[in-house]
Amino acid sequence: MPAAPVPLSARPVHEARALVGESPLWDAREGLLWWTDIPRGELHGFDPATGRDALRAVFPGPLSAVALRASGGLLLALGDTLAGYRPERGGEPEPLARVRLPGPDQRLNDGRCDPEGRFWVGGMSTAGASGAAALHRLDGTSLTTELTGVSISNGLDWSPDGRLAYYADSPTREVAVYDRTGPALRRTGTLARVTDGVPDGLTVDAEGGVWVALFGGYAVHRYLPDGTLAAVVEVPAAKVTSCAFGGPALETLYLTTASRGLTGAELREQPLAGSLFACAPGVRGLPAHAFAG
Repeated sequence: MPAAPVPLSARPVHEARALVGESPLWDAREGLLWWTDIPRGELHGFDPATGRDALRAVFPGPLSAVALRASGGLLLALGDTLAGYRPERGGEPEPLARVRLPGPDQRLNDGRCDPEGRFWVGGMSTAGASGAAALHRLDGTSLTTELTGVSISNGLDWSPDGRLAYYADSPTREVAVYDRTGPALRRTGTLARVTDGVPDGLTVDAEGGVWVALFGGYAVHRYLPDGTLAAVVEVPAAKVTSCAFGGPALETLYLTTASRGLTGAELREQPLAGSLFACAPGVRGLPAHAFAG
């Protein structure tokens, strides 16, 4: 009989009322955890050494994903545009590529760099259209569409050896497993099927465990590569949007949450909705890959 999942709990480290907090990213160069509030176009930097969060930039459009850039600074997903940005310099982002989205109700959503330094980013319909989006890959300035028929492209990360990709198209309620050793992604199975909430952002730890944020589920789940539910992080906010390891030793799991769409009563019941949380899970994460372009 499989062991019961380890119960864990998250604590607030920065109390905020983000509409849709997203894309937590540890930057060892700066000693900061970057994260965004998508609809407000806000880029935040949280310093765990001081416990302070600073609003570093505001952009005129949705800021859905952030990645490190090997040449310095960050790569941003802004609406339909992928752009370089130097937070220490400010100014305007440097457009690198524009994604041709199928309609005006589409925008880019979650994204992450792979071990080869390529940035993967998917889209979604803000009107709720099903199967209208796609998953794209930016290699330098070359953009390739890797998957089509996507509804809400969310969590994506790689196994420690880089051979597998874990991916969540949220409305499917599944975390899919893909083989990435060939020229194209090839689906090989399903890691987990979610019943409480829907899978949103995810991250892989150094032992190969997959941590999945459950939007609407008040939790983050850790799955072993064989699909066993190994740990459950309870979060005092329903809409958990993403997770990432951070801190100097990558021993802290940071979680972003959302408050948009909650009723007045729900907001009173969830005063920390939209805040940034942290958990000590007992395992370490992996360093974030940087965009090589």
